[in-house]
Amino acid sequence: MINPKVTILNIADTIVRMQSKFPLEQLSKEEEKMLFTERFNNFLYKGEKKPDIFIYVDIVDKLPKICNVKPLFTTYHFQDGSKNWELFKKGGMYIYRCMLEDKRQLMLINRNFDKVNAYLLPKRDKGRVWNSTDIIYDFLQVLLINYFAQRGEGIFVHGMGIKDGNKGGLLFAGNSGCGKTTMARLWHRYSSAMVLNDDRIIVRRLNGNFFIYGSPWHGEFSDYLASRIESAPLKKIFFLHHSPKNNVKEISIKEAFNLLYPAMFPTFWDRKCIERIVSFNLEVVNNVSCFFLGFKNDKKVIRFVRNLERRCNEKNKV
Repeated sequence: MINPKVTILNIADTIVRMQSKFPLEQLSKEEEKMLFTERFNNFLYKGEKKPDIFIYVDIVDKLPKICNVKPLFTTYHFQDGSKNWELFKKGGMYIYRCMLEDKRQLMLINRNFDKVNAYLLPKRDKGRVWNSTDIIYDFLQVLLINYFAQRGEGIFVHGMGIKDGNKGGLLFAGNSGCGKTTMARLWHRYSSAMVLNDDRIIVRRLNGNFFIYGSPWHGEFSDYLASRIESAPLKKIFFLHHSPKNNVKEISIKEAFNLLYPAMFPTFWDRKCIERIVSFNLEVVNNVSCFFLGFKNDKKVIRFVRNLERRCNEKNKV
């Protein structure tokens, strides 16, 4: 039986339980299709695993006041420069606050980033109800970045990832404009591979091996959304750039680290977590082959990449 006051997600093999004494917002069929069928449905979890992260949601008339806190980090909206969200620390507690119109919220987070008291305001014309997306955007992403960093077991990468059948997973990383969305469209349209995400890929280490996972936070391309819950063992990393013709060059560990680090989301506010992230990145590039990939916007790049896979496999057999 579905609990109308609980939402449970599975993101990168991490179970997140969101619960409240207040009911979930009743969505229209169109809203439900847009938010859940297309974006989050595959992340909804119905298994029996114990939650790794617990978020209790409260609806209040006024957000709790915070004082005597240490500011850690502030982000600003890319369009008008207004504050987006802020992170503070007070003793052993972290505080996340967003003051954007229609999205005002405050979260009290324990030191391990696995228990949260979330305070939301009543919804205009709907009263004391809440929606899972109130938590997913953008708070849950910030929470998981910290959760993985504290444990040294995962990072968020600004990249596109695919699961190419039993060949494993490929990660295509780079800054905005390097071709991640273009590459996602090509693989989705012209191959049988699953596009996990075109903008936010989670890399985790499990039992000594590295895996890539899709996430609920995607970029411009969304045709692939049904497959984002999938994961794959990470076989290769490509740092993208557009080129008149397809070309590839294997790069050194140092070069790979210098390219991967700017492509991920570090916890600037926590030195120990930064050290863990640096260590994690070094382990990734030490264990996964990394390449520069210049590519032309053409489906032939798929065969080009797969042929590289074959050449590498043959080389490893020698």
